[in-house]
Amino acid sequence: MRLSRELHISNKRITYCGTKDKRAVTTQYFCINSDFDPAQIKLGGAEVLEAFRTDRMLSLGDLLGNRFTIDLHLKNDAIAALQETANQLKERGGFPNYFGLQRFGSIRTNTHMVGKLMVQGKDEEAAMEYICDPSMDRDQYRIDFYNSQDPRSALRDFPEHLNFERSLLGYMVEHGTLRGALSVFPKNLRMIFVHAYQSYLYNLILSRRMEQIGLNEVYDGDVLVEVDGYFNQSRGKMITANSLNITMLRQMVSQNRLRPTVPLIGFDTRLTGGRQGEIERSIMEGEGITESMFRLRNYPDLSSSGERRITSALPSDFAILDNMALSFILGRGTYATSLIREFLKEKMNY
Repeated sequence: MRLSRELHISNKRITYCGTKDKRAVTTQYFCINSDFDPAQIKLGGAEVLEAFRTDRMLSLGDLLGNRFTIDLHLKNDAIAALQETANQLKERGGFPNYFGLQRFGSIRTNTHMVGKLMVQGKDEEAAMEYICDPSMDRDQYRIDFYNSQDPRSALRDFPEHLNFERSLLGYMVEHGTLRGALSVFPKNLRMIFVHAYQSYLYNLILSRRMEQIGLNEVYDGDVLVEVDGYFNQSRGKMITANSLNITMLRQMVSQNRLRPTVPLIGFDTRLTGGRQGEIERSIMEGEGITESMFRLRNYPDLSSSGERRITSALPSDFAILDNMALSFILGRGTYATSLIREFLKEKMNY
């Protein structure tokens, strides 16, 4: 948005491979479909390192991965424990490929709950969840609105910077209901809610799989996919484990050529067979959802067919630096926070 304003062009003419961490020093490529002098770009806190022409615009997902250097601010005697954890991760074939906490909201971690209610067709409840969840929120202005259901009074109380909440309250003033209120949000924001709920289900299934089956163990019915050196999934055919191929598949997993997958549930999802399939069905039953619900009746444009995501990954070029920082590369879509979590578990006592 800042680049588009600086160059006086539509932001649709600027593309990139993916978002980077907000609280970090980051480097990435942008493609700008416009004639301009790179010297024109003057953004506070950013600089242009190089500029050149290309015959193809970048798009989301084009990157192979991200390189990280993360300072853990640990005691000087932590290096042995860090190395021990790194060795353990390598021995067991990686760390759980969880979606990081930021997937569910940076301040109010209920993005997935809004998505769940949308999937269930509970439109008004979803909008209310975004404005106030009394089990989580402690801001008095949110609690007051939840109790009073008076949007006019709430608009006087809600801070000006809460633009999205205020837009929902404005909708309620105009229409007398929160039904359909989420339509005031941009599509990409509404889609985040659905994706967050899919991610939440994935994390639940993966966690229970680890407890009952194992992270990278392969059993009849498991669905596997090829991975590259950065543990990016192949877009090729999925492979289902059976009694004829299971020995070969287990060997290929141990060689980091294949990985089992867990579904991101959608309307076109075929649940896994065998033991993992039982876990998936149990969780979905407990959540009160079915695959078909991901054809959202209130928001058809947000319907999601689903996909699959590998159970684990390993960092590339991993190193522990002298200042207790970790340096590594992760494939696209893999969360550094999920890797760091393995090094900072309470059992390590540092």
